[in-house]
Amino acid sequence: MWSIFFALPNISVKYQIGNDWLAIVPHDDDRITQAMSKDPYTKALVNKFTDQFGRKVYPSFLIFSDNIPDRLRDIEALIGFRNTFALSVIIKGHEHSLTSTFVAYPLYSDYFDFYPIAVTKDNDGFLTQSPSVLGYDDEYNKFAGQTSPSLAGMRSVSVGLDDQLFKLLIRIWERRFLKGRINEWSTRSLFRSLEMAYHASTMPYKNHSTIYDYGSSVSLWVSAFEILSHPRRGNASLSSVLNLLGSYDWNNNVLKRKVYTVRYHGKNHKVTLTEKLYKELYDTRNDFLHGNPVKANRLFPFKNKNLPALIKFAPLLYKVALLCFLDKFKSKHRSKKANLKELTSKIFGERGLSDALLKAKQ
Repeated sequence: MWSIFFALPNISVKYQIGNDWLAIVPHDDDRITQAMSKDPYTKALVNKFTDQFGRKVYPSFLIFSDNIPDRLRDIEALIGFRNTFALSVIIKGHEHSLTSTFVAYPLYSDYFDFYPIAVTKDNDGFLTQSPSVLGYDDEYNKFAGQTSPSLAGMRSVSVGLDDQLFKLLIRIWERRFLKGRINEWSTRSLFRSLEMAYHASTMPYKNHSTIYDYGSSVSLWVSAFEILSHPRRGNASLSSVLNLLGSYDWNNNVLKRKVYTVRYHGKNHKVTLTEKLYKELYDTRNDFLHGNPVKANRLFPFKNKNLPALIKFAPLLYKVALLCFLDKFKSKHRSKKANLKELTSKIFGERGLSDALLKAKQ
């Protein structure tokens, strides 16, 4: 038997994404249908969502097996699973948006927020829980769920997954949460960084998209990079992130070249485009958070308004950092066949990432 943990009313998946214990599934999944037949609250949660104009929509759902280990019921494990999925979609979305004339996939983590109303553990009502409110209601016939009015509807975007990245991340999720390696520094850093990246990916809209909204998003992205690159002993820094990004072995000859100059620790350093773009993020973060004078062009690579905004490149740079970070978990005793398969996958998967990053070239 499977039960619903949370509704995700702003996305519509077409197939199961998950494993034997947790999954994000569409509304017409057999396990959802079975749960609906036994519980009027679940049925209301599935069938009674609309947009703000009354048009019917169907959420996706995070569900769990009744045999799930207790440690996977912990909110940190659930959030880690959700964030692994969300960032794999958001990164693909930004790759596509930079190389296309339209947006096809979600670009913001708001799409993946859990609905704050859920069916109670005993299936006898609705529990509403947030920092602002804790409430209970048992009138399932009056439930009326709504999607977010600030997000493009399900008819406008579809969920496209970066399969290569998701598989790598979910393997580490299982290592940390299923195998119980909760005290392991490297996996703690990864999922803490993913939480910060999820924050960084929210729509810059709190102040109706002023430049300070975008500056705040850039600042959170820098934090996500620093958490990922933290050496445990000592402190994360500009150099720790640049070293992480610089360790990526590009197949693209243009992205391999160290033709840009950045200055830190009183010295000039030759770096690649990815490292240069991160330095731009880093300097932008400093200007906004330290109260330095800022202009709108600070939010663009090389302060060039003719280029896409810096915030569009942050998820791509984060993918590079993730791939470098995840290298430490690779087996040292792989066969030649496995190495060849990985190389082929890397070359194929790098194509969209390379094309998108090269949009930052002046």
